[in-house]
Amino acid sequence: MRKPEGHPSRTVAAAEVLAWWAVLTVLWLMLISTVDVVEVVVGTALALPAAAAARAARLAARRTEVRSR
Repeated sequence: MRKPEGHPSRTVAAAEVLAWWAVLTVLWLMLISTVDVVEVVVGTALALPAAAAARAARLAARRTEVRSR
């Protein structure tokens, strides 16, 4: 069964979320003043839903851009 045009595979989607998660986690660690175990746990845990939201926002912006043409 072929995937429709413009729909990435699950592997590509997971890789994108993983990349967002890594970037957001590093950003969090750079912005906090004291690197503590609790800060690292909270930052890495909350970066995952933020990464999923970032991917969803990028896809929504791309759909809006395609429709406006």
